[in-house]
Amino acid sequence: MTLKTTTKTYLEVHYSDLERFIEQRYGMPYSVATALEASNGAYYVYTAAACYQHYDPNAEPGEWFTEREGLDPEVGEIVRAWRDGAREVPGVDELLHDLACSGAIPTGEYLIHVFW
Repeated sequence: MTLKTTTKTYLEVHYSDLERFIEQRYGMPYSVATALEASNGAYYVYTAAACYQHYDPNAEPGEWFTEREGLDPEVGEIVRAWRDGAREVPGVDELLHDLACSGAIPTGEYLIHVFW
């Protein structure tokens, strides 16, 4: 019997480096560990994409979701509100999407290492 495995490539980043990058980019304090509800020694995988899935409830069955280029408008609004002082803090996935759409980071799968 063999174990079925898959080889993948990730962009690995330490959570504290990501926190510093987010804080410098947005000028706002941000805790990746808190946003992830992270455990020490854990790894988290997130996709940073420059596109999003748009839902159209009026589309034909099986075609409700279509891929669209650019920033998801809902994510853009969450990030804008956060920067304007709203209490809601964007998730790591939302910030990675915003950063990828702005060209600040490359798109791809990110492996976030939490270790303190």
